[in-house]
Amino acid sequence: MISEAMQTAFANCSAYYRDTTLSSRVLDMYRVGILFREPTFCDATYKFGGFAAHHRYLIISSNARSLDIFSQHPEWGLSVWAPGRIFKVLGKQQSAAYVQITLLEIPENMRAKFLQPHLNDLEKAFVYQARQRFELAFQTPVLPEHQTHLWLDRLKSPVGIDDAGRFFESWSSGS
Repeated sequence: MISEAMQTAFANCSAYYRDTTLSSRVLDMYRVGILFREPTFCDATYKFGGFAAHHRYLIISSNARSLDIFSQHPEWGLSVWAPGRIFKVLGKQQSAAYVQITLLEIPENMRAKFLQPHLNDLEKAFVYQARQRFELAFQTPVLPEHQTHLWLDRLKSPVGIDDAGRFFESWSSGS
């Protein structure tokens, strides 16, 4: 059962995409159930296309802000999150060539509710939708605007992980 507070908090969620290349060590850090904080602005796009790199963050959120009207490259569909946002790893889909890490932005005041050992019904629904998007990405052409070095360079840093390969701040149901 999904509480009214959760329904309200997640009613206007959309999917955002951040294609990049991550080391296997960094990929392994994104385990289902981990919550972490991203201390910097986080870039992604609201435009769906095929994979522009081998790894993709699919970020589910109601708080990303589109910067199209301010951007020199409105074709990107640039969306950002303010620093300090919390994300939860909901799933990881893999194929021979691609990995998709599904993240859900968690409101600060709901962090404790999402530190459970199992996914709740809302999270399971998002995972199902993310799997469908993963499969659809194989049949969808890569958007040319997301294949440029300028775009991909914006996305090369892992979300929530510092240069030493550690989460800036993280929580799990066992901590």
